[in-house]
Amino acid sequence: MKKPIYERILLEAENDAKVIIAEANAEKARILKSGKETIIAQNTAELNAVQAYNKARVKNFTERQEKGLVTFQEQARQQLVVDIFGEVLAKINNLTGKDLLAFIKALIAKEELNGDEVMQVSKRNYKKYAEALSRDGKTLDLLNSANAKYNFTLSKESTHIREGFLLSGKKYDLIFDFKEIVDEYQKKHEQRIYHELFNNE
Repeated sequence: MKKPIYERILLEAENDAKVIIAEANAEKARILKSGKETIIAQNTAELNAVQAYNKARVKNFTERQEKGLVTFQEQARQQLVVDIFGEVLAKINNLTGKDLLAFIKALIAKEELNGDEVMQVSKRNYKKYAEALSRDGKTLDLLNSANAKYNFTLSKESTHIREGFLLSGKKYDLIFDFKEIVDEYQKKHEQRIYHELFNNE
């Protein structure tokens, strides 16, 4: 016997509902899977972008650090060379006795002198020069003995040169400023000394 029409409609509706629910569940699963894949792809892309950005920042920071270190090392090396010349000047300024006499002899030996020039030094260095260049503290007999034509005298009149001396002659004066002498030597030889010290590093 046939089922009544309302049962057949109800049964068809239930079957349609099951099909619709199954299709909806399949669509839902497809949408969820697609959405999940999209989210994972977006997150992966964002994560890769952030990692690439951070990797680039780390590389940039590392390069800057290395350049900074190289710059610092270069500055430290240059300062070391400058300090060497500073120490040389300090040692020259502190020369006394026979060492000061030998240094002055070496300096004036390079110059064309009459031999009768008057030496002037700063007021604070007068005693140091008098003791180093003479036996009696007055004449410059120890200095003058270096060359037969030398007959230098030491003036009590001071000079503007803080460290060093001035030889005043009838035609011109010769200035032996120790700082200027070291500075000039530094200009000529700084690069060579730098290379000698640091070429093998």
